[in-house]
Amino acid sequence: MSPASPTPASDLPYLFGFIAFFTVPLAVYLLLLWRGSAKVPPSKPKGAGYRLFGPLFVGYYYWMLGPLFRLALRSRLTPNQVTIFTLVVAIATALAIASGHFALASALLIAGGTLDVVDGQLARAKKMASPRGAFLDSTVDRICDGLVFSGCVVYYAGTPIMFVSLAVLVLSFTVSYARSRAETLGVVGSEGLMQRADRLAVLGIALAFSSFFGHRAEGFVPHPVYAVTAGSLCILAVLNAVTAFTRIVWTMNQLGARSPVGPAQALSDRQPANMVRLPANHSDARFASSPERALRVER
Repeated sequence: MSPASPTPASDLPYLFGFIAFFTVPLAVYLLLLWRGSAKVPPSKPKGAGYRLFGPLFVGYYYWMLGPLFRLALRSRLTPNQVTIFTLVVAIATALAIASGHFALASALLIAGGTLDVVDGQLARAKKMASPRGAFLDSTVDRICDGLVFSGCVVYYAGTPIMFVSLAVLVLSFTVSYARSRAETLGVVGSEGLMQRADRLAVLGIALAFSSFFGHRAEGFVPHPVYAVTAGSLCILAVLNAVTAFTRIVWTMNQLGARSPVGPAQALSDRQPANMVRLPANHSDARFASSPERALRVER
């Protein structure tokens, strides 16, 4: 091997930087909690199940993003502009995954997920929250999920992991739709284990570690399997299936526990409760002003 040839050690700087970027602030946050200078958001009722990353990690991430929130507030950016930029980042993420640039994809994926938090904070702080923004945000979230996991499908085309990636894609949409539909029927609390942020966090961490361990195990071959990411997709498929199942069963039980209603009431229940009743100054629930609110609005 020539001195200029890449080695697994060449992946270490990014991996160390990735780990330090999140663990150092986490250590500071834990110290602040110990000193009483910061608080963990209260836990939610169990509902359909507790989420994978609970209040401690939600509070930590919102605390870490505080400077970015303040920077966005001082800018001229609008929430919808940030939402559209999230879509652009998702396209770049999908291309990076599909072409095998997993380290780059991990940074882009985390950045895109962060922007999805920022647009809500920005909308609420600037008093620009609106039903239009809520609709755009939810729609773009679904497109971004489709792009990211489609990138996995493309990279693993022709292998069993391609089918696993497809399962993750379908189940991610199922998980999100099950909660949205439940809420239009007046059932709140069907969150379950894997929400959108949890899915992105698991995949982002796996992508960051894949290059180092993949190159150590397989060398610098043209198309590595990247077993860490492949394994994380298998885990996501299982956890998404569990979450979708528990959301559906829990919601069906909640609806079944209600008093029987006539056809007219059943038809009315099929319409979103806020479809035509939104006042002009409606405050969109997606715009979390605090970690506590964030725990209630993620899909």
